[in-house]
Amino acid sequence: MAAVNRNMFDASVATDRPRGASLMVLPLNLIAFIISHLEDPGDLARLCRTCRVLNYMTLPQLYKSITLTSYDKIRYRGDQPEGMGSASPFSMGLNAIITRPYASLVRSLTLRGNWRESELEEHARIGRVPDSSMMLNIVVRAAIDKMNELESFSWDLSTKMLETVYLGLAQQPKLTSLTVRFPSSRHPRPTIVIPAMPHLRRLKITDIDPLCYPDDISTLLWKCKKLQELNLHWSPRMREEQEPSVMVHDYFRKCISAKQPLRVKKIGLQNLYALHTEDFNLAFDQCTVEDVTILNGTKSDDYNFMNTFVDSTWPIAPPHVVKIKSIRQDCFNRRHADFLGNFTGLERLYFVNATPNPNDIRSQKHLGYPAPTPPSVDHNHHTQRSAPAYTPDATPSCSPGLHASIRDAYLNNIIMNHAASLRHLLLPSYWPLSSNTIARLVHSSPQLEQLAFATEFSSMETLGLLLPFLRNLVAVRLLIPASSSSSPQTPQAPKASLGRLSSCPAEEVFSSALCLADIVEADDEVLIEKFSESLADPQVFSQLRFFGFGWKAFELLDYYTVPAAPPPPEGNVESQSQSPADLVGEDANGCREPYPNGLLQKDDGAVASSILTPAPVSQTPPTAPAQRTSQPSLLLGKRRREPELNLGVPPKRGMTRENPIELSDFNPCLPTTLTNGRVWRRRVRRVSWDVVKHYEIWGLDTQEL
Repeated sequence: MAAVNRNMFDASVATDRPRGASLMVLPLNLIAFIISHLEDPGDLARLCRTCRVLNYMTLPQLYKSITLTSYDKIRYRGDQPEGMGSASPFSMGLNAIITRPYASLVRSLTLRGNWRESELEEHARIGRVPDSSMMLNIVVRAAIDKMNELESFSWDLSTKMLETVYLGLAQQPKLTSLTVRFPSSRHPRPTIVIPAMPHLRRLKITDIDPLCYPDDISTLLWKCKKLQELNLHWSPRMREEQEPSVMVHDYFRKCISAKQPLRVKKIGLQNLYALHTEDFNLAFDQCTVEDVTILNGTKSDDYNFMNTFVDSTWPIAPPHVVKIKSIRQDCFNRRHADFLGNFTGLERLYFVNATPNPNDIRSQKHLGYPAPTPPSVDHNHHTQRSAPAYTPDATPSCSPGLHASIRDAYLNNIIMNHAASLRHLLLPSYWPLSSNTIARLVHSSPQLEQLAFATEFSSMETLGLLLPFLRNLVAVRLLIPASSSSSPQTPQAPKASLGRLSSCPAEEVFSSALCLADIVEADDEVLIEKFSESLADPQVFSQLRFFGFGWKAFELLDYYTVPAAPPPPEGNVESQSQSPADLVGEDANGCREPYPNGLLQKDDGAVASSILTPAPVSQTPPTAPAQRTSQPSLLLGKRRREPELNLGVPPKRGMTRENPIELSDFNPCLPTTLTNGRVWRRRVRRVSWDVVKHYEIWGLDTQEL
């Protein structure tokens, strides 16, 4: 054993380095750890071709997760077609799994893309499956039979998966995740009774079309005793063309007959357009549902009120025991707003933005920002108790007052019932929040870790005083407010003016901006400079790691210090920005009045300071203790700044003080001045979608289950 430990931890593969340093001089366990963090298949393939040792160590990582994409046309890389000299990469990938002894290394297999089917109309007319599609299913079945360790399988091809593949999957003892996509085109295929897969924990079926592909999934659902997550997506044509062809009872009839309801924790329904039946409550054990997703894919204001006759059949009485911890939706109605007021304990709430979304990092940005249509709302307010969170009803309305009323109902119930336990909150961009609303939300939500919302341009100065109160905040995302019927006062930048600030200095950018879109259009260097200054307090923003601004996202890195700016001339002291203590109103006796929510209020009701335009360092001498006794003691639990800090190391995360301080002593937007005349700054860099997609306020803001 001593020799093995020495070989693994001390010895190296190569001792001589004729051409400099080599990766193989490292211990083998360290090399294996580095390889385990590689995800790009190209990098893994190149490592496999380097040497025998790396080939042996990298092959399991290369074949662990396989994704093969089929294209209906030949693609070219420069002047050479892909697969020249053999076949398409899709076919060669399946060939490698079947003919080489690597199938036992595969844990996840994903097949996606468009599969070309020749003479499709003729085969559909005579009731035959095209030979190319049948051969595809046979080859996939042969590959699956060799994957003894397969845990996840995804069929995302444009052709229908046949019974041959289903029977092969049913024989996999370790298969826990299954994703099946039905074709979007209507060409007849054999009807299949999907066999049981008792070890499944996650099931996702998309583009369900019961009129053309009425495959029976009742046996599969009945036998899935370990199922924890169920996502069902129907073809959007059902709702758009008012086709009430979905019979929910047929999918769960065996569970209902056996009186064995599904005990799932996560359920997602998209484009569901079906009549409600009394047996639906017997299909699910509503006491076990913790995560609910309802998406209807609203894209335009061309609503059809005929959907109301189907949607209104769903009940409005909630279950007796509600254990829901997460809700995600894109349509809003009065009954669901009231439903949020009938229980407590919600931890994650995501309001998905409409498509197209100008705040999406992945979408191409244009100079003009079209105003997305507000979500559909129900103008019928019922006095009875509200419907379950998964009720798929949303009656459209175009009344601005009604839309504002439903928005306020949501926000009031969120603040009153769920703010104390909320950890993630994503609000839509067509709800620009005022200063008072932001103050209420922040004051009542101390546990927030991820927050995304839109704010009015005039309310940006509020954020500097509000964000520091969220001590657990890791990621925050400011959305560009989309003009809607509920916010006609939101200023819209002229198309000709957008982008005019991209090359201006920082001060000119923030002083000349007409709306938030103007600031987002500025160069990244300008925004990075401002964020580096405004979010540099290590005692206030030590937890914050990501800051989203419109369609841009920035990562906040380590701290550093720079020399403080020279003090202004004595004659200009009065022109400096006031501290929060100076902005508090005075009563008749000269005492300062606090803001009702624990914040400080100016004469006009607005909260002072700005996260984007921090005030200069005040040169006023510190207030004497005797002078502070006239102010009310406002205990908000904030940390007192240490008199002296180590310049090289910022304070540790979680550093607290036993004695809280008054808000009048604390202005997070003022640069932190150290005793030797240096101030804190923070390194900031812009990041892409691959980095922020792991945070739910970005990753779940999409019209996908």
